[in-house]
Amino acid sequence: MNSTQPQRLSVPISKNAHRWAEEFAGEQDTPSKGKQVYLNTLAVYAVHSYLKWLNIETALNQGDSWHRCLRAIFDVADLVLPGVGKLECRPVLPQELGIILPTEVMQDRIGYMAVQFNQQLDSVELLGFAREASETLQIANLQSLDTLMEAIHQQKQLVNLRQWVAGIFNPDWQPVELLLAGNFRSSHTAIRALSSNSMSRAKVIDLVPQIVVLLQLTPTNSEVFDIRLRVYPGDNSIHLPPDLQLILLDEAGNTSMEAQAKSADDWMQLEFSCQHEEKFSVKFVLGERSFTEQFAV
Repeated sequence: MNSTQPQRLSVPISKNAHRWAEEFAGEQDTPSKGKQVYLNTLAVYAVHSYLKWLNIETALNQGDSWHRCLRAIFDVADLVLPGVGKLECRPVLPQELGIILPTEVMQDRIGYMAVQFNQQLDSVELLGFAREASETLQIANLQSLDTLMEAIHQQKQLVNLRQWVAGIFNPDWQPVELLLAGNFRSSHTAIRALSSNSMSRAKVIDLVPQIVVLLQLTPTNSEVFDIRLRVYPGDNSIHLPPDLQLILLDEAGNTSMEAQAKSADDWMQLEFSCQHEEKFSVKFVLGERSFTEQFAV
């Protein structure tokens, strides 16, 4: 019989990891909170080391687990992967069969890594990965580390708009003024349309001719975001290419909205709202050429 259990990977814990863990644990008010922070810190550092071996970029000091006030208040073991999201690295003690997830880590995560310690705390085993949160993650149901790599790759293809709120932007989405600097008419129109309480970025898409896509994200008082997507001519052109189509697709690939440029349009737009964790795509079509951008809120 073949085992369905994911292959486990051993990762040594460096002295540097213990120095961070001791420093963070020493800041806590109680021994139990100090132990929690100590193990969380080691788990995060171990996964950071593993991903570093794979040449996957991490931002160790950007997570809540590396923030003095947040780790004191919450039970967090998050590791930020720039352009991807947060990976939660949960400690597992010997003989434990499941992981109880704190409420504060059940959202805004690309997934959950189970990190099991040995008695000496000199190494860990990466037990596996779970994409979805649940109150208890059973060790026996974890997926392989290859699934983590797939999740990271998939997230890199998405424009994560939730990260825009935190000031983290995809490299190909640039400030509006920068991308439209050479087109005074479009720049003036775009800047007038921007709202002070919104996050805005623009991207060049080459459909031959080029177009410039501007996305404006506005948080509301609930878990809903208002989105305005505008398209301007690129290449210093005055008008959009005639018959350019702008199509909004839901997560299932169904058309939700669409617009089409007329012969003298200098911009067109779609306006809609999305809830937290909702995904959508925008397809730009010009004749036989098309480009699709995927988004997650």
